[in-house]
Amino acid sequence: MGRSWRNFFRKSEGSEEESGTIVETQEPYSDGAVPEESEPLEPPVTTAELDEAEAELEVVAPEAGSLEEPEVVESEALEEAIPEAAATETPAITDETVEEEPDGWFGRLRQGMRRSRESFVGQLNAAMAEFRDAGDEEFWERVEEILITSDVGVPTTAKLVAELEQDALERNITSGKELRELMIEHATRLLDKPVELDISQKPTVVLMVGVNGTGKTTNIGKLVHFLPGKVMLAAGDTFRAAAIEQLQSWGERTGAKVIARERGADSAAVAHEAVEEAERDGTDVLLIDTAGRLHTKVNLMSELDKVKRVIERRLPGAPHEVLMTVDATTGQNGLRQAKLFHEVAGVTGIILTKLDGTAKGGIALAIANEVGVPIKMISVGEHIGDLHPFEAREFAEALFGDL
Repeated sequence: MGRSWRNFFRKSEGSEEESGTIVETQEPYSDGAVPEESEPLEPPVTTAELDEAEAELEVVAPEAGSLEEPEVVESEALEEAIPEAAATETPAITDETVEEEPDGWFGRLRQGMRRSRESFVGQLNAAMAEFRDAGDEEFWERVEEILITSDVGVPTTAKLVAELEQDALERNITSGKELRELMIEHATRLLDKPVELDISQKPTVVLMVGVNGTGKTTNIGKLVHFLPGKVMLAAGDTFRAAAIEQLQSWGERTGAKVIARERGADSAAVAHEAVEEAERDGTDVLLIDTAGRLHTKVNLMSELDKVKRVIERRLPGAPHEVLMTVDATTGQNGLRQAKLFHEVAGVTGIILTKLDGTAKGGIALAIANEVGVPIKMISVGEHIGDLHPFEAREFAEALFGDL
């Protein structure tokens, strides 16, 4: 097992709580309701700048809740259904729990990615079986073709193959085994970026963004199990059917307080209220869910920008982390999503999901090279322990290693 949850969180100096362990949080509300405000909520939008953003939104959303477009709702309806209430309290998940399982986390990663690797590695094995000379241009053209069809993309493939060919020539590599190790080495170098999650502020505000169907709300629930200190959730996805109830269900299962309003409410107002309550309540980490939106919808992306600015206005410096979930099965479309969300929301980290599906895994290399945002976590399944901090070498070995 590589990187652990303990050294994944960057905490403030003098913090007494150990990172990666579960700390008791506020008792959940049995009905999922939020108590009435003790103070009147400040209007979240008071400047001319935000009023202008509101006016832009009215083009597509003249009434509350009208941002719910059929194509957006339908794309996530099956993916993020409300989790069933647990019959018993969910046990805390720690690094030890994961390590006790057969083969540890690396085994889970390899198993989760097996389907995605079979065709890719099979082609690569066939090509390497015929490798004899690093100067064979036909061989490198074949490798390029395999990488491009495995979601690595043209720019990243060109960069990676050029470096591989040059290095193979300089080292006089003549065997497929040596070349495979060289590929793992170069992929690791490309993927290896700082991946700590900064929770050094109190409260630390983490904004969760992404396209519908990528597992955004589900991964919020998973992450709560690993975060140290008191955690609060905010149901900022006020447009998708059942999104509020889904987050409240996670709150009940994990003991995290949930700030929510009625469906169709202004998501920026929910975020504003949540930050205000987190400050009053002594919360360590506030996770704010947002409505899934297609990256091609300009006005919906403007609404996300408004949410971010409202948070920053209420708490300067926040959000401290902006995490985006990317569905690995979407390939190059996921890369375009990451680029546009980064432009609007200033993404600080990627959670790469659904690596247990039909993804080829190469999208991770493309994101690292073309977007420049570190992949901070990956998910290889639906269980809580299937979410884990990203470790470049482990991922490269799982991607390029023998079947």
